[in-house]
Amino acid sequence: MNKILFAVLFCLLAHAAVAVEITGTVPVNVTSDTAASAKNKAFNYARREVISRELAQYADTKQLDAALAASTNEELMDIIASSSLDGEKVSDTTYSANVSFLIDGDAARRWMEKHSVQNWLPSSDAPVVVVPEDSVLILAQLLRPMDDWSSLNAIARSVKVDVATKKIVGNNVSFTATEKDFSKLSGALRANGWTVQKQETGYKIWK
Repeated sequence: MNKILFAVLFCLLAHAAVAVEITGTVPVNVTSDTAASAKNKAFNYARREVISRELAQYADTKQLDAALAASTNEELMDIIASSSLDGEKVSDTTYSANVSFLIDGDAARRWMEKHSVQNWLPSSDAPVVVVPEDSVLILAQLLRPMDDWSSLNAIARSVKVDVATKKIVGNNVSFTATEKDFSKLSGALRANGWTVQKQETGYKIWK
């Protein structure tokens, strides 16, 4: 019965999941030889600033910086869903405004994967976790997503347990393991400072 309830719960979560949309605003004040040139430079600068700042919470920052340096302005335009302006002022050679960008989460994730950036940006088509009959469902609550997920995978590899099947909802990752595998994994997790708590319908782990 518990397994059926968990399956229903995660089906509902899957239907509720949508592509992550991230917004950011940057004030710009740029001078160039013409107003059009100043506006173009301002938008290119603001776009990179927003992408760097907003995606940093979901990605390895060094790899993200390298990807930004390697990407053209045109490539970065492809991960922007929309833009808006506030307080725009234009003179013959100067452009200033508060520029806001909406980042398309799926496009940003594909861009980061193309540039080998480790990231924690969930997909809108993330798979539903189905609990096999002989397995338990584990909910990992990751307070520091990139660090904790890397730590969890390293610990799992050390005891030869696969945690690849997962569903991401915010900072929570769900995966399944057999009772035998989870017994090995839970011992290794506790030895490395993780808390393992039995729930009515599975286990919750966090560090």
